[in-house]
Amino acid sequence: MRLAPKKLSPTEDVLLKIFKKHDVNGNGRLCRAELKEAFKSLGSRCPDWRAGRGLRHADANGDGSIDEGEMKALLKYASEHGFTVTD
Repeated sequence: MRLAPKKLSPTEDVLLKIFKKHDVNGNGRLCRAELKEAFKSLGSRCPDWRAGRGLRHADANGDGSIDEGEMKALLKYASEHGFTVTD
């Protein structure tokens, strides 16, 4: 029996789209500069600091960027710190 992947809540789905939109070079990873712009678009007052904190929380392999496998941790971090979006 295969389990279906867990669906994201609408808020997480919208956040995911926002983060992916900021992958300006299209490499499937978010670097600190791209995260900074994403947090800026979400209304962060300190987007550079928030990007650094997001990296520390979600960058499991320590390569300095957030890849697809680490995105769930970034979404959790953003949601826990009040960055939610509703339709």
